[in-house]
Amino acid sequence: MLARIVGIILGLILTTSGYVISGLGTLGTWATGWDLGPFEPHRTTAGWAAMTLGGILLVAALLPRMGTSRRGTRRRKGSARGGERSLTKPFDMGGKDGGGPESDAAISAIAAPMTTVPAALPPVQAVPAPALAPVGATEFESLRAEMLALCGSEAWNPAARVLARLVRAAESDRERTIAYRDLGDFAAAQGRYDDAAEAYEEAVSYARMVRKAAPHDPSADELLAGALAGVGDTAEAEGRLNEALAAFEEALALRRSPGGREAADPGAQRALSVALERLADLREDRGHRMRALDLYRESYDVTARLAAADPALFGLDLVATRARLEEIEARVAG
Repeated sequence: MLARIVGIILGLILTTSGYVISGLGTLGTWATGWDLGPFEPHRTTAGWAAMTLGGILLVAALLPRMGTSRRGTRRRKGSARGGERSLTKPFDMGGKDGGGPESDAAISAIAAPMTTVPAALPPVQAVPAPALAPVGATEFESLRAEMLALCGSEAWNPAARVLARLVRAAESDRERTIAYRDLGDFAAAQGRYDDAAEAYEEAVSYARMVRKAAPHDPSADELLAGALAGVGDTAEAEGRLNEALAAFEEALALRRSPGGREAADPGAQRALSVALERLADLREDRGHRMRALDLYRESYDVTARLAAADPALFGLDLVATRARLEEIEARVAG
């Protein structure tokens, strides 16, 4: 975000300066008395060069950033959330709701807590009936159940509305962590990485408060690890590899911290496996192949135990992990 702001400011300065220097017009007294020294005979050329460079900086700052890593070519396991459902999986950028005006409007609506100009949503027809929350559920739990059901039915616009209400309904730090993490999932799945990064950072800040209040609660570790995984994914997608590495390292340390709990919990085991592979992929991207190989071997051991216990549920995970392990082993051997 800071890089975008700097790019916009520099772009505006160069563009306006070039506009005046080239003689196309004036902007009050801006740049009218500038002496270009040895470039004075080439004032028009220098002005046009400044405008061109400024325009390039503005375009680069305003266009959505594209991921620079190779993770899009890999078959990844998905969310490192244990047994909890993530919003990322239903939003497939290659699917029918990967873009377009309706999905843009939906993201604008859920991003309203982070922006100043909320967008109006178009009417939606045939909204599926929301899932019923458990008896005695809080307003937050009911809204989240409704939102997940709408996502499962691919009703993105109403899901966005409910998600915005979910953020406002969150009362505790734990609920705020979950709400902002869901908000980050929703935005990241649409390629809105700046909005996603802000939401995940909010989730991390609330998760740290939860963990500070309950330092020996394994669920607090999992809550923070899930938010950090989102921070790492968006940082990696935007090419901020040092930030991604730090987030993945901390998430993995938290996954290992419950003192053996993951051994009896398949969801926690899978979350540990995913955290290992997130870090391994980034290590490989940075050329640390032996470290990546060690991490994938550890993940393979975990995934193999899961697949042996439940082939139907974890068999595909094992196939994906084995393929990546063999790929890295071949690169190390070659």
